[in-house]
Order: sequence, then C-alpha cells, then structure tokens
Amino acid sequence: MGGQVEAAAGHRARRDAGGGGLYLGNRAYVRATSPTSCPAGCVTNGALFVSPDPAMQAIEKEITAANASATAGPYYSVVLLDPFMYSTSGTVSQSRMIDELQGAYLALAAANANVAREHKGVAIQLLLANEGTSAEEGESEAVRQIENLEGPDRIVAVAGMGLSTASTGTAATALAQVSMPMFGAVTTGNQFNGGSYRGFFQLAPSVIAQVDTLVARLRLTTPQPVALVSSDQKDDIYSVDLRTGFTNALRYPLPLGQFFYDPATAEQQFAGYATKICSSLPSRQADKAAARSLTVLYAGREAALPVLVGQFQQASVCAGLNVAIVTGSDSNALPPSVTDAPDPATGANVTVVYSDIESVASLSRDFVTGAPPPRSASSATPCLNQQYDPWEVATYNSVMAAAFTVSQAASAAGPLTAAAVLARALDLEGSAPYPAPNGSFGFDTDGKLLNAVIPVYTDKDGTCS
Repeated sequence: MGGQVEAAAGHRARRDAGGGGLYLGNRAYVRATSPTSCPAGCVTNGALFVSPDPAMQAIEKEITAANASATAGPYYSVVLLDPFMYSTSGTVSQSRMIDELQGAYLALAAANANVAREHKGVAIQLLLANEGTSAEEGESEAVRQIENLEGPDRIVAVAGMGLSTASTGTAATALAQVSMPMFGAVTTGNQFNGGSYRGFFQLAPSVIAQVDTLVARLRLTTPQPVALVSSDQKDDIYSVDLRTGFTNALRYPLPLGQFFYDPATAEQQFAGYATKICSSLPSRQADKAAARSLTVLYAGREAALPVLVGQFQQASVCAGLNVAIVTGSDSNALPPSVTDAPDPATGANVTVVYSDIESVASLSRDFVTGAPPPRSASSATPCLNQQYDPWEVATYNSVMAAAFTVSQAASAAGPLTAAAVLARALDLEGSAPYPAPNGSFGFDTDGKLLNAVIPVYTDKDGTCS
C-alpha cells in the first residue's frame, strides 16, 4: 500500500469485535471513490489533504513527492500523529500547524538526502495520521489505522504524538502494547516518557522541569503575593501538571488564592478574578515597591491568556499595580503586543514570563536554508530573533529522531520491524546521537530528554526579551 498514491483514506464501514468503528484505509475504496480529503482519523501519505489551508496543502504536495521517490527503493514508514485541522475554538493556531508540518517535511528531506548521499541505508516515507482538531477527536481511529497499516505500509515508528492530553495517553498506551517506538514532539506532560509508556521518548522538557526552572529563575520560593489561575479541564494534562508543579514547588499557601476557569467562559470568569486578586493584595507593607507587585501563576493554554492579561489591564482596582503572569511553554505563541497596555491604562502593567521547549536563537545553516522565509508578520513566536517556531524545530527533531533510529536499526540483517526499531532506540539511551538544527540530543533510561535547555522569555510593554 505504501507504494500507492494514497497510503490510507476514504471511508469504509466495518464492524470490529469491540462493537464497531469507522475504518479508513481501503485502497479499493480510494480507487473507486476518489476522496479529496483526509478527515479526522485518516492516515495519508500526503496525497489526500488533511486541511483546506493552501499553505498546508503546498507542504503536503512536497511530502507526497518525497514519498514517491522514497518508495521507489527500499524504505520504511514513519507516521506523524498530530492534530492537523484548525478550529477557532481550539488551542493550536493555523500558523502553528503549518510550522509543524513544515518541520516534519524538512526532517523527511534531510533524512532521505543522507541516504542518497551516503549510498546506504533505507529511505523514509512520511505518513500523516490526522487526529482532527486540537481536541484530538480522531485520535482513536488514527491509532487504529496505524496498527492496521503497520504491515502493509511498513510502519516502524511514530512521531509527533499530539498534545499533552488524555487522548495522547490513550494513544501511547495502545502503541506501547504493539512495541511501536514513539518520539514525542511537543508533549511536555510529566507522564509522557518511557517510565509510563514503554517506547515513548520525550523530546520536549517536561512541565515539572519547566516549573523548576521558572521557580528558581524568579526566586518564587520565598513567600510573596501569589495567586494561581488554572484551567479546570481534567483531560488537559499540560495544565494539570502546571498547577500541580506550581503548588508543590512553592511549598507555602497561596496568599492571594487559587482560581479555576472553564476555557469556554474564561472572559467572564477572568474579569472577576482580576478584581478579586488585585483587591486581595496587602496594602501595607514595609517595602512599598513590593506592595505594588504581585505574581499570578497561570496553569492553562495560551489561547485564553490574552483575555487574562486584558482583564488585569482593564480592572480599575488594579491601577498602578505591576502584575507578573508566569506560565509554561504553551504560551510561546503569545504575541508580545498583548502586554502593550492601552494608553492611558486603566489597570495594571502586565508582564508575562514563560518557559519554552526549544532554543531557536541559533539554528544550523542547513535547516535555515531548507526552511521557507519566516512569516515575520504572523510568526507564532515574534520574540527576539526567533524567526522559527519552536514547535517547528521540535517536530523536525521528532521525525529526525525516528528516521535516524530506523536507519540505525536497518543496518542489521533481515526485515525491519517496529520492535527492532524500539530495541535500537533503547540501546541508544544514555547518549546524545540524534542530530538537530540546534545541537544534538538524546534520552536517559526513562526516555526523558537529556540535559534539556529551557529558555525563559519575558513579554513586557509589547516587546520580548
């Protein structure tokens, strides 16, 4: 099937032993019906578009062409499992999805260029498993397709692995059971490593590592005016881990309180929270400067963060206060302009401090040469000289790690299996053999990133530093 134009697409109803499910991936169906898209739960080699966005479709065409060349000779397949469908109510922007797909394509091209240049090894075909929107509603069907197509499409590794959500945990459990190696890209949740799921390699610094860095950098261990605003979504592992990490790291009561919000009603809730938090700040302190400052720990997604910033900027009870909102790597998509308060400001001066998953200040010439010119006006990370999205680099590293391990495992005699690739990945633990545009990396014996570099950025007065 991998040598066909469509790796997997279309709809074919079939009942399974578990009670039913819609299976995608019937070649005969594809030939008969000529489907034009790859919906949530579908797996494709790029010939069927996962998104109506023209920029994503242009990258998919490049992936399709690269796959056609790869499958002309000896090859194995790596699957990129990610949400590819933009939703206005989702937590991943369209530009970020484009960047992730671009990063995957650059890794595919680089991996196959190495094979062609060295005249040895096997080529890589990149398949796209569409989880749907950031809600990952197509996760279970996409994973089922990966399992169904493992033999026909020579699938030996999975990259990406979606977001730090309960759905990703479900996917990791299923893939671990079939000894499929998994190379996460932006999965920062503390559980997403080999300690919880055999064969899961975590490329992004975990939430707890980010929290430790933030708390140490900002010296938050000394009791001070602090509040915690947290998403109430139990399935959002990233937000839950942030909340737990912050509360455990401080080890003292939050004097300004803890507040939960529902992303669907965040605007209304944040207005009340800003007023209450500012009103709770002690008015009399020996240090008058400290009396005008407070810290808000934010355990939630970037999608709702601009609203929280705006409410502090607008609340009259916050006038003259300096509010520092401290949060994790999902907020690296926040435009610094959000912190540029209206003139005259009616409320607080707000600064946002966040950790990140990749250092992109200095990237290799090969990566920059292969990547298209950055979208300076709409870049997901317009901070400093970050011309490229950290998620693009993380996805590149994820696909490259999978391809590199496949190449290493393929040097052994006999047909390659997912289990053999996993065994080779486990052999490489404890070293840093994986090439990356910002240096090499590796994993410890639990599949966690070794020697993680965690940049910390500050958005203030509309600029980033």
